[in-house]
Amino acid sequence: MKPATRFPVPFLVFALAVFLLPLVVSGSYVIGVMCFVALYGALALGKGVLLEQAGIFSLAHPTWFGLGAYVTGIAAVKGLPPLTAILLAAGFVALVAFVLGAPLLRLKGYYLACATFSLMLIIEIVIANLGSLTGGHDGLMGIPPLSIGGLALEGDRSFYFLSWGLCLATYWFLNNLMHSRMGRAIVAFNDSETASRCLGINVAAYKLRLFIITAVMASLAGSLFCFWIRYIMPALFGFPLLVELITMIIIGGGKTLYGPLLGSLVVMWLREGIHTYLGKVLPVMTAEVDALFFGIIIVVILIFMPGGLAGWLERLSPAGRRSRARTNPS
Repeated sequence: MKPATRFPVPFLVFALAVFLLPLVVSGSYVIGVMCFVALYGALALGKGVLLEQAGIFSLAHPTWFGLGAYVTGIAAVKGLPPLTAILLAAGFVALVAFVLGAPLLRLKGYYLACATFSLMLIIEIVIANLGSLTGGHDGLMGIPPLSIGGLALEGDRSFYFLSWGLCLATYWFLNNLMHSRMGRAIVAFNDSETASRCLGINVAAYKLRLFIITAVMASLAGSLFCFWIRYIMPALFGFPLLVELITMIIIGGGKTLYGPLLGSLVVMWLREGIHTYLGKVLPVMTAEVDALFFGIIIVVILIFMPGGLAGWLERLSPAGRRSRARTNPS
């Protein structure tokens, strides 16, 4: 078996723990929160590869997540089979990412960040103003339950396995990708685009390909989110979600592939804690309040733990200790 197709032992252990959790936990509350962890984790994994591994400062991930959810929801409301709706959404998002990615990826750094942030705001406004199709600010309601082969999947436990299946498949795919020829090209042009071009690497093509792949992954997460919540509105896919994603990557550590997933686990449960305890003090808990607290957390992590939790765990590992010993022999 090629290295790119191996299943790392930690991945298998984590996957086993994930799928055994419903046998240990009986309450639907924990299962529901873990569904959020999985869906946002899948979203953050793609965002982390795009931002940290490839150095592409795109802020459009909430847009792909939202478009995937809305296209899926609208198609399902119109009577299309759920799987057809999901594939239609993925194809639509891939097309939009291809059309917009070609000119956008000519930009770099903060210019690309500003352009994709503007795209996120524009798409949110467009969705909010297409009331007859999207439900406008009130949101899209009446989304039917997800069904596969005539079997309706409505319960939290059903979606738990679906969402974690998607999340783990996303991690496995990205791990394979980063160990492939394309992954080596990504690492190369992140280090130096000029040197990569001199070596014959088509930087623009690889950037666009990765941009589309991560957009489709976000769309798939949005589709499952749509069928799980069965009610979506523009505010769910805007700036607060972007702040949460960035927080996940920073807390988890974007320099490792699994860091954003670890960050998703921490952020989702941290948000639940904020809502539980601060909800007793503050008159209302809003997405803006979440964004405020996550902003504070980002600053603290960047100052005291710049590598995130994954970086800290890497330093504690035997390999990390050996590396420090070689660096500081005294």
